[in-house]
Amino acid sequence: MRPPFHPLARACAALVLLSLLPACVGLRAQGRARRGAHIEDAPLRFVFMDLGQADGLLVWHRGRTLLVDAGEARHAPDASRYRRVVRRLEQLTGKRHVDHLVATHYHRDHVGFESADVQSGLFALFAQEGLTAGTLWDRGADTVGDKGEVQRAWEQALPGWLASGRVGTHRVAAAGDTLDLGDGLRVEVVAVNGNGRFATVDEHLRAWPPSENDSSVALKFTAGDFELFSGGDLTGETVERSFGLRREGYHDVETSTAPRVGDVEIYRADHHGSGHSSNPCLVGTLRPEVSIISSGENTYGHPDLRVVKALRQHGLVFITSGADARVRPEVADEIVGGDVEVDVSPDGRRYTVNGWGFRSRSDAEEAAASPPASACAGGEWRGAGGH
Repeated sequence: MRPPFHPLARACAALVLLSLLPACVGLRAQGRARRGAHIEDAPLRFVFMDLGQADGLLVWHRGRTLLVDAGEARHAPDASRYRRVVRRLEQLTGKRHVDHLVATHYHRDHVGFESADVQSGLFALFAQEGLTAGTLWDRGADTVGDKGEVQRAWEQALPGWLASGRVGTHRVAAAGDTLDLGDGLRVEVVAVNGNGRFATVDEHLRAWPPSENDSSVALKFTAGDFELFSGGDLTGETVERSFGLRREGYHDVETSTAPRVGDVEIYRADHHGSGHSSNPCLVGTLRPEVSIISSGENTYGHPDLRVVKALRQHGLVFITSGADARVRPEVADEIVGGDVEVDVSPDGRRYTVNGWGFRSRSDAEEAAASPPASACAGGEWRGAGGH
């Protein structure tokens, strides 16, 4: 069993081992200010972009690149932050090209939108900012119920991107697929389209079609002992939801995904820290030393305090941009107010998060501290939920 060890103390121990922090008194009170420690020869970098209440992740590995989403924030001052993606890409590589681009699912805050009057997110980056992609991955066209406006816009734009050369190749992601970012880094699709649970449409699914979030493409990154999980807006609760005359269901996909991921160093929290995600099974299986929440000014209750408190039990929490005013006082120390950057050492044994240093756990250490079977007992999670 893992010895009883407070998560902040565990983080301090890792920092002391690296001689990066002489003392850990008042760690929470220091907030998430950037520290001075970096891995100069890091061949692997993750940049969780501060796009407000939207998502964008840049991955650089030995010169090869992956962009996961680049969406539009609804909060007016943040609405065009997606343009920062190409600026950061140029800083990293000197060009506006990525080898791979993954659209996790068809929502504005992840891919943007295009109509006669609006162009944002990835649509605008292709059309206005000169972004190009070698291979574009998405979840495909399968949908239970009516397609949303973003999916329809995506399917209309895709042929033009291919014909113009903005996108070289289009791939529909499937569980088990791997993305080639060079030797030393494994990028695997561990969930997509609900892990097959929507393949057979019964009366319940017809009455309560699954949320687009349920179909998110989820990725696991592995570099030696270092592991990171990023699951888009993956859902961890089964619950029926009504929006006026429109009805949809959230479906617990996290529980079936958890064993495919296992223990990780870093968890990019599903669905901006929503209370409908990061269920006890997933968090108890991942046990992340660091959790990163992509959240900005919003009225959705993101990040949910249940989620934040659960993640704090395992390690440190970094929030990119902001939070719902109702929860901001409780998470103020964890808001970065900028990008969250992760550097990983060549052997994967060390990593930094905005300059905070950590040691990766070996496979043997993870196996010795395997989670209790009760963490995922009972199948689908039907909790109290949240925003």
